Formats: sequence, structure tokens, C-alpha cells
Amino acid sequence: RRPVRVELWGDEVESLRFFNPDTQRTEAEAGDTLLIPPVREELMVGAYRDRARRGIREAGAAAGLPSRKLQPMLDDLDNGIPFMGIEGFRPAFFEGLDAITDYLPANALVFVLDPMATGERLSNQWERLSGGHEAALKAHLPALAPERHALTPHEALETLAPHDQILAHVLQMVDEVGAVDGPARAIRFDVPTNHDLSHALGQTRGDREPLKPLAESVRSWAADGGRVVLCCHQETQLERLERLLRGYGVTVARADGAPRDYLAPPRQGEPSAVLVRGQVSGGFRLLSHGFALITDEEIFGHKAPKRRARRDTDVSPFLQSFKELEPGDLVVHADHGIGRYDGLTKLVLAGTEADFLVIQFAGKDKLFLPVYKLGRLQKYAGGGANPRVDKLGGTSWQKVRAKAKASAEEDAYVLLELYARRELAKGYAFSPPDDYYRNFEATFPFEETPDQARVIEEVLMDMSRPRPMDRLLCGDVGFGKTEVALRAIFKAIVDGKQVALLVPTTVLALQHYKTIKARLADYPVKVALLSRFASRDEQKETIKDIKTGRVDVVVGTHRLLSKDITFNDIGLLVLDEEHRFGVRHKERLKEVRTDIDVLSMTATPIPRTLQLSVSGLRDLSVITTPPSDRLSVKTFVCRATDQVVRDAILRELGRGGQIYFVHNRVHSIENRKAWLTALVPEARIVVGHGQMDPKQLEQVMVDFTEGRFNVLLSTTIIESGIDIPSANTMLVDHADHYGLAQLYQLRGRVGRSRERGYCYLLVPGEATLTPEARKRLAVIQKFTELGSGFAVASHDMELRGAGELLGTKQKGQMQAVGLDLYAELLEEAVRTLRGEAPPVSFDPDINLQTTARLPEEFVPDNHVRLVLYKRLANANDEEDVLAVADEMQDRFGALPPVVENLIELMRVRTLARYTGLQSVDLQGPFVRLTVHPQTPLSIGAIIGLVSDPGSGFTAPADFKLDYHFSLEGRRDTLTATRIALQRLAELVTEAQSAQEAP
Repeated sequence: RRPVRVELWGDEVESLRFFNPDTQRTEAEAGDTLLIPPVREELMVGAYRDRARRGIREAGAAAGLPSRKLQPMLDDLDNGIPFMGIEGFRPAFFEGLDAITDYLPANALVFVLDPMATGERLSNQWERLSGGHEAALKAHLPALAPERHALTPHEALETLAPHDQILAHVLQMVDEVGAVDGPARAIRFDVPTNHDLSHALGQTRGDREPLKPLAESVRSWAADGGRVVLCCHQETQLERLERLLRGYGVTVARADGAPRDYLAPPRQGEPSAVLVRGQVSGGFRLLSHGFALITDEEIFGHKAPKRRARRDTDVSPFLQSFKELEPGDLVVHADHGIGRYDGLTKLVLAGTEADFLVIQFAGKDKLFLPVYKLGRLQKYAGGGANPRVDKLGGTSWQKVRAKAKASAEEDAYVLLELYARRELAKGYAFSPPDDYYRNFEATFPFEETPDQARVIEEVLMDMSRPRPMDRLLCGDVGFGKTEVALRAIFKAIVDGKQVALLVPTTVLALQHYKTIKARLADYPVKVALLSRFASRDEQKETIKDIKTGRVDVVVGTHRLLSKDITFNDIGLLVLDEEHRFGVRHKERLKEVRTDIDVLSMTATPIPRTLQLSVSGLRDLSVITTPPSDRLSVKTFVCRATDQVVRDAILRELGRGGQIYFVHNRVHSIENRKAWLTALVPEARIVVGHGQMDPKQLEQVMVDFTEGRFNVLLSTTIIESGIDIPSANTMLVDHADHYGLAQLYQLRGRVGRSRERGYCYLLVPGEATLTPEARKRLAVIQKFTELGSGFAVASHDMELRGAGELLGTKQKGQMQAVGLDLYAELLEEAVRTLRGEAPPVSFDPDINLQTTARLPEEFVPDNHVRLVLYKRLANANDEEDVLAVADEMQDRFGALPPVVENLIELMRVRTLARYTGLQSVDLQGPFVRLTVHPQTPLSIGAIIGLVSDPGSGFTAPADFKLDYHFSLEGRRDTLTATRIALQRLAELVTEAQSAQEAP
């Protein structure tokens, strides 16, 4: 019997129910994953839309709702706009619903884990659906009947009846077996666990030899002839455990992947323990076989569920701007200046098809840019100003570029001076991570994302250098920045240094204090809090302990910057949301941070911080990998009506959650509470704001966190760092009065668990909004994807301006040429002033007379096509091109021949750039290669190549190489050209290796 893995995920999981758009039932194959598709624009066409219209009208009639009340929903549907609450009508888009069991083979074996809990969960879900439907009908709101969404509990269990089942009971009832129809047999498992070992390891977790109980147990069991298998669910954990155990003198070996009988006793000379990679719910011992299985969770503590694998595309954050590129948007071409994007078009030239970007310049001038030349193009990001569109072939762009270059050179002088001061500054070089640190690292209760692991290594490398670290960590809300800081904090403590964590608000200080205390609870570390939440006497005691060195880590607000704070031996300063501090505090920070390591963290860096980081003045790390099973927050801009507010609150209360209501006016917040109490009497409302007594505010936060209240009416004190997983709905009063970064931070307080988060931005009405407010709200509503913080910051920079690099005004030459080109000019100026030869950038023309493109039927979305073209154009080598090809095959299916041609063409282009070619032209039976005068190909290598009669190369003129081939078909032409260029690339690599050899 083949195992079938059925996995459900999406907006909300419906039990044992699958929406099949094609209404075709097919047998599931081994390893299949069945998805519940969300309602997207592609479902709002044709028969899908017509069925949905009927379903909405029927639901409206059942609720007694006039047709005119349904019209806004129907209009949005016709225009392809997902209206608020559309997920509740998802079943109406499809003809019928299939149960998941319909996709299983007839002989499938079904495991039911904890049948009692399964039945209870099905019942709870049905009650939730039924209750929501009844409440909607009472409120005269359209809603589909619960049976349209899911099977009843009885029906769900009945669908399993035809299949053989194994019921795994957590609690064995006396009459359980007799209640099962048909032949059934009860098996009781009674196997010793590793609870005693796990408890012993917990007791020694903060010691210098935390794994001593494990090492002693492994040696003891191995000495008795037993087999010990250590199982870790991730590769990094395996490496840590192997390194740590060898430090105790325990011989370990990695499993080689070959099938083994681990129950057989180990042979003479085999290691004490075997390390395998896998996921097991818990370890055990089989005393009769002398076998022990120990999991990494039993050794290091509980781990959170594993994250879904995510392809690491290593894409520049600014590349994502191509996702938003619309006709009419300003773009910057490095050679021709600023123009307007006019769409993506297909042209037929010499019998071959190709895609071109159309750029409109002043007058009626148009530039048709081949997609492989997208590396020369960027979306304009200058901020504030509306620059003049250049004339194609005119001189104005060259003058503007010359001015920008001069400005970049001026900035480069100052920048180099800052670099020099920073390089000459003497800091403390922290020691490399040891086993004690690695053990702390292993106790992280989640699996590090690829981005997180990379950033941690970058921070540790910075700390190990003698010059002071100054790194900015940009990561979306809840993406693991705090853990990065904790690793740095622990490293500093191990080296005997003090650490200060500086935050902008008292509430955030309290949150960080509790997090650090909990994470370091097993270690002899003293953590202190210095904020308004601490009494005057407590503050005096803390200040004294900081001075004497008794405090290892202090978490505080701007109080930490006071003159009376003196550290005994501070080595690390962590800044959370640095842009929230005032000018006076930042001046004090400049004094404090001169010779110590500084790690700054933010989810949405302000424009100047972002600009400095991108320009290289500060080191920048970006975390874009989302946490496990995290869903994006649905964002709605709504008029602040009683109905909207009541429905939003009741919806969250209906699923057992909590709500934030943000009202940023202390003088009227009690009036707002009275209004909410009358509007939603079912809610338990508590008020919190920064002008309250600190102890009272602390109690409010504790009460809300522990669930005594389900609505927190507060000011923006909750903006940063608050992490309450059960609070997943937010309403922001007068959202048009907030800045873009502030709105993004506020929204980040919800959706921090597996539940979908909802954010309602309440405004008086569209007519009352200023143009700037409309732009801000449009951006925040558009960027709902996980990891959008960097994109939001880039838009903030566009709306507010980036400012001069080292000045104070929100202006500068950057507006004239755009951020990306200015950054290139600055880098070039810095290299020149350092005496370095500027790198030669080769941008070859490719003309191989073949149809190579992404057809609309293969990639329907123009924005996606643009991003893919941009990534291929920016590819540095063949591996990058092939990675994009693999991703396209995963996303869109088998590559059509024209797409395969495009991949070959882009591989040819990367090789042409690497070997320093100006052009690659097909001319009948040969390909002519025009060589750039500054090519890395040596004259000797070219002569040797041409002299070889079997190479196929000839040299008809200076800087010309012809490659002759006798192949048929354009695909073969591309492949033959690529193979020829690979031979040239090998010559370049050989020459570079010879130069680097001692």
C-alpha cells in the first residue's frame, strides 16, 4: 500500500473538504499535496464569476437583504476586486465540493491520530460555522449555509468508513474496541521514554558542561553493548550535536543513508552513537534489544513546528519594484535618462519573436529595450519631486548625470573619512563561538530560517573584528530579529562584557525584558529593566549594579542615555527602532557608540537610514524569510461606521481571539471606550495609554496578555514589539493621520500566529482624505505580503524623499537620477578615491536570430514576467539563470521550447559578460564574437585557441572571433554558441587562477 500524504493549508482549513475548480476527481499519488485555492482575480471571470453572483444573490435573499445592498459586492466581483469577506463566499465559485477521501486510492490505509480530539475539533468547527451563519441572518447579512463550507462531523467521519483505519488513542477507554464495527484489535504500547535524561539535561542547561548527562548515558549504554541513535530534524542541529559530543570524548558517526538494522547490536569498533536526520515525536528505549533513540528536542528543549521550505532566490529588495511597475511609471535608463514605462510588447524581427520594454521619452521618442538589457533599467525612486522626462539622444541627461557624479564625489570624500575613522577605531574583538555558545544556540525553540542563520553569522563575524560593529538589521515584524540580537547578547556576556538594549517605549522595554529573562533563565545572567515601570528605588539599585558590573544585560528606554548611567564594561549596544528616538537622544548615542559594537534593528527603516545602509555607510542585513505557517494580514480601508466596527470585533470574538483598537488621542479615549461598550456589549474592554501610572499600565498589559480582557483600546504605545499571538484583529481610528512606517508597524501587531490577521484602517471618508494620505493608505493596503517592510520603506522614501546623503535637507542630486544610479555613482567615486581601478561592466548585444521569450500563456501576469526577465538580466552566472529556470518549472510547469531558448540565450549572455564580449551575432554558418578591448581574455590564450584547428575558432580581424559550426536548428545554434563561450570562460578562469597562485 502506497502512503499518501494529504496536506491542507490556505486561508482557513476546512476539514475533509476540497474545492476542485475543474470538478475532476483523480486518485492522489504518493506524496501529493492538495491545496484549497484562495479567491484571486483569476477566479473572478467566466463561469466562476457567474456562479458566485448567483450564490451571493441567493444568500442575500435568505437574509432578507434588498438587491441594492448587494450591488457594491457584485460590482467589485465584476471588476475583479476581492471585496471584504469574499472568502466566506468561496464555495459559491465552484460547481461542487469534493471530500478529500474521494482523492484517496481505494486501498488507502488511514491513520486517525487521537480520534476523540478529532471528533471534538470537527464539532467545534461545525458549531463555529453554524453560529456565524445564524448571526449573519439575524443581522440581515448575506452568508452561505454551513453545509456549503464543510461536511458535518458525522459526514466527515462517514467518508473514512470505506477505508481501513488505525485509531491511535491517547486515552484508552475500556469499551473503545467494542465500539468499532468489524474486526478490530487493541495494541498497548508501553515503552520506556527518555524523560529522566531530558530532565537531567534541563537541570544542567546553564552549566559549562550542559551535555554531561547525555555523554555519560551514551557511554554507559554503549559499554553495555547497546545501540544509541541520536535523531535531529535539521542539518544545523546535527552539526552542533556532533561537535558538542566530540568535546566530551564521545565517538559519533553520521548515518550514511544506507538502510541499516539499528536494532542489531553494534559491531566491534563502531562508534558509541549514530547521528541521523529525521523527525520523531519522542525518543524511547527498547531494553530487550539494547536500543535507545534520543531526539534533539529531548536534548535541547522543545522545538516549534518546522517551517515550510522556501526557495532562496537572493533577490535584491529593489528588484521587487518591478512587481509594481505600471504603464506611466517613471524609469531610469543608465545611458538615456528618465522616461516613462509604456508596457511590455512582442515584436517580430527577421522572422523571430522577442519581448521588449517600451520606454517613452520626451516628445514622441520611444526606446524598445530588449528584455535581456533590463540590467540597465531601474524604476525611478528619488522621492518628493516629479523629475523631467529626458529627450532620447539629447545632452540634458549627460549634464544631469555629470552633476550627480560630482555630488557623489563630494559625498565620497566625507564617506571615506567616516570609513577611515571607523576602521581606525579600536573596539573589542569578541572570541569565536565555543561549545557553550553552541549549546545556547541549540536551545532556540524554533528552526532558524536561511536568512536568520546568515544574519547571525554576519553579526558574529562583525563582533570578532577589532573595529566596532555598526550593523543595521532590517526584518519584517515577527521575523526573528530578537533572536539575532539574543545570540549577539549571549556572545557578549560569555566574553564578560555588559550589554544595553535601548528601546523607544516602556511597553516594548517590558516585552524585551521578559523575553530575555525567559531565554536566559537557565544561565547565570542578571537581567535588569530601567524604565518608568521600575520604581525610583529599583532604578537606583539598577544604576548602582550597572556601575559595579553586577548587571549583565539592561533593557531600558531613553533613561539609559542619562548622564548618571555609567557601565562597568559595556561591549554591545542593541538599538530597537532607532528612528523613534529624538535628535537629542541621537546626539547622546553618537557619544556612547564610538568604540563599542552596535546592532540596530528595525522593521521599516526611515528613508535616511535606508539610504545610508544601501549606500554602504552602514552594514545592512535583511531578513525576508517568513516564520512557520505565517499568513499575511488582510488589510481593509473602511469608513468608520458602527456596522464595520461591530462586525470586525464580533468576528474576532467568534473565533476566540482578541482585538486592538488604536485611538491616538488620550483626551478622548474614554469617550471612545463608552462608544465601543455601547456598540459591542459582548466585549470586555480595557484602556491603556502612555500617560497612565506605570504600574497601572503594566497591569493593563498583563491583564490583556492573560486574556482577562478581549479588547485593548490604546494609543500607539503598542506600535513596536508587542507579541500577543491571540490578538489577531486591529482597528486603527483615523488611520489617515498616521505615517506609512507607523501604520506598517501597527499592523505587524496582529497575525503573529497561525491565525489569519485582519487590520481595518478606519477613515472618515475618501472625500476628506488628503492626496498624501490616500497614497499612504494605498501603499499599506497593497503591501500585505509577508516580508514587505523593505518595500514599504522604499515607498516611504519615494513619498518623503531620501535627502542628501550626509546633509540634513530632504533634497539632493539623488532626485535627479534616482536612488539606484546615485548609489552606483557613489560606489564608483569611492573606488576612484581609493585608487582602485573601477570594474569594467560588459553589456553585450546578443543577436542569435531565435525566438526566445516568456509567452503570455505560460506566464499570464505581466508583473511576474517583468520580474522574471529582470532576474534573468541581472544573473551573474549560469547557475543564477538555471535557478530561475528551475523556479519557473516549479511554478508554471514544463518549459515550452521558446522559454528553453530564453534560458539558453541568458546563459550565453552571462558567459559573454564574463569573457568580456561586446556582441554575439549569428552570421550564417558561424557566430561572430566582438571582443571588448578590456576583455579578461589574454592575447596568448586567444592565439592558442585560434591556432588549434579543431577548436572551430578563427580571427578575421582585430577584436573579432568567429566560431564555425555545422548544426541544424536554432536550438542547436544556441547550445553550440553556449559551449563555445564556455570554452572562452574556462580560459578566463585559468588565467585568473594563475594570477592568484603564489
